Amino acid sequence: MDASWRAALRDEVRDMFHHAFTGYMSFAYPADELRPITCAPLHRDPDPANIGVNDIHANISMTLVDSLSALPLILPEEYPAAVERVSRISFDQNVKVQVFEMTIRALGALLSTYQKLDALPDHPKAQAAALGIEGTTDVKKYAPRMLELALDLGTRLLPAFDTPTGLPYARVNLRHGIESRESSETCTAGAGSLVLEFTLLSRLTGDERFEELAHKAFMSLWNRRTAEDLVGNAISVNHGQWLQPGMSGTNAGIDSFFEYALKGAIMLDDTTYMDVFHDAYAAIQTHVRTKDGFIYRPVQIRSLRPASTSVIDSLSAFFPGVQVLAGDIESAIRNHLVFWNIWRRYSGIPESWAHDERTVGWAGWPGRPEFIESTYYLYTVTRDDFYLRVGERVLHDIRRRTITPCGFATLANVETGETEDRMESFLLSETLKYLYLLFADLPSEPPTNTVFTTEGHQLHLPFNLTRPPTAVRRALHKREDLYCPAYVPQTLGGLPVGIEGRDDYEYARALVYGPGEEGLHVNEGRSYDGLGTCAVPEVPRFAFELVLTPSNADPDAPLPAHDASPSATKVWQRDDGDWVITDIEGLRLGCRWRFDGGGYDITNIGPHRVRHGQHVFITDPKMEGYLPSLPPERPKEDALDVVLQVQHAGKDDTVIRLQTSTADFGRSFLASRESQEDSESERSEQAPFSTDVPLDAPLLLVVPKNTLNGCAAILAKKLDPKPKGPFALFVARGGCSFAEKALNAAQAGASMLLVGDNLSSGAHVRPTASGEAESVLAEVRGVRIGFLGHDEAMVLATLHNAGPLEVVLEGPLAQRDGSAVPNPHRREGRLVVGEHDLANIRVVAGVVEA
Repeated sequence: MDASWRAALRDEVRDMFHHAFTGYMSFAYPADELRPITCAPLHRDPDPANIGVNDIHANISMTLVDSLSALPLILPEEYPAAVERVSRISFDQNVKVQVFEMTIRALGALLSTYQKLDALPDHPKAQAAALGIEGTTDVKKYAPRMLELALDLGTRLLPAFDTPTGLPYARVNLRHGIESRESSETCTAGAGSLVLEFTLLSRLTGDERFEELAHKAFMSLWNRRTAEDLVGNAISVNHGQWLQPGMSGTNAGIDSFFEYALKGAIMLDDTTYMDVFHDAYAAIQTHVRTKDGFIYRPVQIRSLRPASTSVIDSLSAFFPGVQVLAGDIESAIRNHLVFWNIWRRYSGIPESWAHDERTVGWAGWPGRPEFIESTYYLYTVTRDDFYLRVGERVLHDIRRRTITPCGFATLANVETGETEDRMESFLLSETLKYLYLLFADLPSEPPTNTVFTTEGHQLHLPFNLTRPPTAVRRALHKREDLYCPAYVPQTLGGLPVGIEGRDDYEYARALVYGPGEEGLHVNEGRSYDGLGTCAVPEVPRFAFELVLTPSNADPDAPLPAHDASPSATKVWQRDDGDWVITDIEGLRLGCRWRFDGGGYDITNIGPHRVRHGQHVFITDPKMEGYLPSLPPERPKEDALDVVLQVQHAGKDDTVIRLQTSTADFGRSFLASRESQEDSESERSEQAPFSTDVPLDAPLLLVVPKNTLNGCAAILAKKLDPKPKGPFALFVARGGCSFAEKALNAAQAGASMLLVGDNLSSGAHVRPTASGEAESVLAEVRGVRIGFLGHDEAMVLATLHNAGPLEVVLEGPLAQRDGSAVPNPHRREGRLVVGEHDLANIRVVAGVVEA
């Protein structure tokens, strides 16, 4: 998309935001919401049954409060006055409101505003410059008031948690607490989506009650999950039983529970929330997702059957964005395509849509942001202009169908275009904000613990307020690597294609439109439920359990009895976090699909959890048949995998480990083979410092700007970042021989050369220097040379873009006592299920057991 075109769309969003905000301030403030058709304020309904309005009407100018975090980004000139007005509100109101809505709209906005103000410089002129406005302003002085208001609101919500289960009542009176005969029914999203705001409030104020109660409520829900790790929609706060209709999925009533599990893990660096997310996500992908991988429909938590009329709703359009954050980009793309086609068909997303009948249920669309939010996340990770075009269509549909003289109305019916006289606060805090972010192309930032709440407010936990995990959890999660795989587009004839060129794009359209001229472009393929000749996608099964058996086992023999509590001599965890299985008898292994598409990972060995990045080694002789035959003669270091630890320079976060194959020339990676001759090797006069560094010394990872494949002379002044000490050089495969790359690295002074594979389908290779001149081999003898597969290289490149990296050699496979394995001829057999590898498990020979 042309930059000027994109800038014009960004400015159009700003104009729409200005129109809506000034309309509210002119015709509705200080009421909570605007009636955009009649240009009048919308107040609480005297009928208490009208919870759709009253739940968020607290007499606090809710639209102004909710828009606070969007103003500095889109309309900064209005920000100082808005903050001053909000500083004068009071929560001492005799009104019953919803705990969840007050938390995400008001509490989240206040905390986000406090963090924004607190980060501003002290000088008024510098504050104005930081906000992008002219003149001077002293808006930072309101920071304490924002936190005071947040604490006051949080305290008024606490009576809702006085229940036998720890689950909060859905509603509370801000002045009097829980009213008599208050309903005990709440929903999973409402009770479980409080951990971000409540935990940050506790950490900022030192009042532990908020964090403790929100965490207890979250875990109270999770501890009531089914055997399949599904949670229901509605639950009683008194007895903790799931209520009718007993449905699970990603729809309204459950949606943000999954979002806060993942974002809680990110913001709080809390592995408990990450464990919940991964288990819950596996259950969704296994039981809720349709077999084609496109639709997430509600299922009954007991029978696991879809509802008789299976619907998806507009709120569940948030889920592709969560999938992007989790790293499952392919699933996010498929899920989003369904909602995109619904939008194309109706110029809006109805509140409910029966996918099996392709009919609208609840036809309204109140300006919800979820689909736009997911579009924004998918663009940030794919950079595919398709998502900008999606945003452009959405932008123009909103303006065309809902604009009024003083704001934007609700669509009462997406099919007829009928409107309703209401503008919800999330139109400003989320809908237009995410559209602006989509078109603004703001500079990317290094990975942080900043997240958008489910209401679009930015929050982060200051690092001085983080809490280290317990010793037990540190031990459990040792060597865990959590990173999002880089996006790899589909290819056609070896060339990458955009989203609209995917082989399943037309299939997604057919799911929504059905057969016919509008919906279905005829492709080569097979028939599917009357949709025509559209190719049916095949999505691998997401999770399953397997039983290990010897390679020569009788397939008709009964399975061995399940060993639910294997002994420490049968299954044990090494000091580095990896697992060793010495006896396979009776072991059940859980398997889950890898987000990078590289097959399956073992996630548990019976009761033992295997974390991301941990490996499983089987040394049981009964598995010998899975090992490859050993060639009669092998080079001394053949098949040796060394492990590199990678982290941001000078920091303890974002630590990953990458397996690297070693070259048959250059400096050895094995300490036992270091010799005096090696340590005194000559180095080029151009080398800025010695290449002779200890095995465990941290090396700065640098990429040559003047020759990305390392095939030309590498000038030290053009290295990025410029090294001030020993460094490892990272280059791409191709263009010249491995020896030429190594020679240029040696002459530049590198202590290590890492060559990344640029072919996604390439085999794992070992760099060789056969036929090279002795003079070349002599000059590179001081450089350790390793080769990274495509996936590892993509990970390293992605992390490098976020900031300087250091690499440390961890060494080859270790024994249980931590010493190096004495046998360098270790053989590994790969296990497969169908056509897919079990990526993190190996059958190993040559390992000395403890």
